[in-house]
Amino acid sequence: MISLNKTIAYTKKWNHTFLISVILGALVPLLLITLEPFDNSNTFSYKYIILSGYAFCIIIPLLLVHPIENYVYNKQTNRWFVINEFLYIAVTLFLIFVFAFFYHFLVISNLHAFTFHAIWGFAKTFCLPFTPIVVPLWLYLRSKYGLIEVPLPSKKHVEEKVTITITGNNKSETLTILESDFIFAKAQQNYVDVYFKTEKGVKQKTFRNTLSNIMKQLPNAWQVHRSYLVNLDYLTSVEGNARKRFMRISETEEIIPISQVYYKALNNRLSNSSLELQS
Repeated sequence: MISLNKTIAYTKKWNHTFLISVILGALVPLLLITLEPFDNSNTFSYKYIILSGYAFCIIIPLLLVHPIENYVYNKQTNRWFVINEFLYIAVTLFLIFVFAFFYHFLVISNLHAFTFHAIWGFAKTFCLPFTPIVVPLWLYLRSKYGLIEVPLPSKKHVEEKVTITITGNNKSETLTILESDFIFAKAQQNYVDVYFKTEKGVKQKTFRNTLSNIMKQLPNAWQVHRSYLVNLDYLTSVEGNARKRFMRISETEEIIPISQVYYKALNNRLSNSSLELQS
């Protein structure tokens, strides 16, 4: 079962969102022309041109929602979760159906009074058949053009002493530390070990929780493996090859594996850091 709090790739760029909207927008009129679900082949002139208008019922909602999803993505410190993707698809799909409904009845059918029977008939004829066709392609395109991003630390973040509190499922499981003192976290079954720096050296505290829930409490933690979160400020080296990569971090001897899905984002982050140091 997929965790709703799992980090996934996010389609951030406008040009990618526009491209996705155009592809989906072109698909729906094509399906309408081919399948003719409304049995309207002889009921109006300029059929193909008018049916092509459904493309805008796809494109406009996707473009309208994109600033909102970008806002949520930025508020979550450049993270996008399965639950975000689910809500995004659900909300945008609803808007698409609303746009398509009004377009169908006002432009194609030229009706001005909507009954429950008409709304249900449209949903049964248009929404239900096309959803399992459009949504999988939509998810694929968002995954294809999406990225897991590891942003550079801001100067403000480095200078400020931010305190965070980590909690587990049990009320007694709490830990308050400086955000900069968090080193890494390691998941083991239903528990997460959090390692942090103190004046007496590195200490570890165990929480009964999931790694994804712990990550939401650690703004400076970045997932590099399904079982590991790290504070990249402690990163000393990335080693290995394309088949098996791992990282070393200061303050501890732990060797942390890097999953392929997270390596590209990490590599981009390290490349940008190098360029910033050289400028």
